[in-house]
Amino acid sequence: MKFKICFALLPFLFFSNFIGVRADYGTHFLANTRLAVALNDPNKKISFRFTCSEDTNIIAVSVYCERAKTPPSYLASLQEDLHGIPSSNPLDSAGITPKGGGWMTVPLNEVTLMAGKVYHLVLEWDSHRGGDHPVGLIDADHYASFSYTDFPNRMRPLDESSDPKMNVLVFEKGKWKELDTQPLYILHGSGQRLEGNPYDSMGERPIHGNGTPDNPSDDLIQGQALHPHYGFFPKGFLIRARKQGHPTFPLNYRVYIINHLVHTTTLAFKGEALRPEQVTAQFRWVSIGLNPKDGPRDFPPECRYVVFQTNSGRGIESAPGCEDCYLISDVGNSGGVAGGSELTFDGGAHLSRSVYSADGWKTWIDEFERDSHVVILGPVPNLSPNQPVEAIPTPLPVMRFLSP
Repeated sequence: MKFKICFALLPFLFFSNFIGVRADYGTHFLANTRLAVALNDPNKKISFRFTCSEDTNIIAVSVYCERAKTPPSYLASLQEDLHGIPSSNPLDSAGITPKGGGWMTVPLNEVTLMAGKVYHLVLEWDSHRGGDHPVGLIDADHYASFSYTDFPNRMRPLDESSDPKMNVLVFEKGKWKELDTQPLYILHGSGQRLEGNPYDSMGERPIHGNGTPDNPSDDLIQGQALHPHYGFFPKGFLIRARKQGHPTFPLNYRVYIINHLVHTTTLAFKGEALRPEQVTAQFRWVSIGLNPKDGPRDFPPECRYVVFQTNSGRGIESAPGCEDCYLISDVGNSGGVAGGSELTFDGGAHLSRSVYSADGWKTWIDEFERDSHVVILGPVPNLSPNQPVEAIPTPLPVMRFLSP
């Protein structure tokens, strides 16, 4: 069934490495590169500093080990904050010998953390390994490295609540130093409560017409499934995009209604998003604004695919996967840790996730542990704390809660 297009978007650009005005619904959490600190010296430590979001009894912690080269045992501890650095008095600690290339989880005795307080998750050489004398070697040939990501988001990826104290610190040469980067960590609380940042991988998603601009059946389309928890009138979209080579056709948007019970989609509306000259060769946030002359259109609390397509370019085997094309960035969890996907934006796979189609929107693939940088722009509704509005699954009839 075809829909009359009555929602045209006029592009206006806002290029930045950070968003000056908070857009409404979608992930803004960034990571360009995964970095690591090698703990290869007896006196070297790393700390992941964070503010606890709720009163929680912690029973385990997880961190990402980048590499392990005949490693010694390391001690993971939770410590209170003292003027921005770890207090040196563990609330509890436990040792582990890492295996590189993924997440590792360290069980703890139950530790109570208080909402609003700043804490540190500290990793250091476990010199005595539970005994009475030092054991094991730590040097350039016996060490493990622990990971974090480059962009200091200062927020929790699950709900994007602010945490201005969040940071990575390294102790060497007798003092702590802030790196102004993003910790990679997960706190496991009793009652299956979770907190932290699971986004250990980052990528770019190619969008192209596969060399056949008049044949959409082989287009590679990329975007995000988004399920707002309230209805609102969108102002447009925000995407983090770049171009590869010299695309000659514009980037177009498509919004699909999803019938999750029978796994079908229906095109709601589409239009031109950006022209080639409006996209740079480096990733930038690009705002795509709603034309007010076309009148308001509400976005209900139902799941939608917000995706992007172009007739330009073709796929190639080498990175980034296409030429004369467009790309959008994403972040994801590589797996291997309990609850990792539940800490991604919006609580994981069933509400928000990356999606793509390699056959011109006939078949959709969901990538449940990844989130593309696609955002719906709109006002934040005036909801009191005692008036929660929960998402209602498509395609049941819904009462639409619209902000003023």
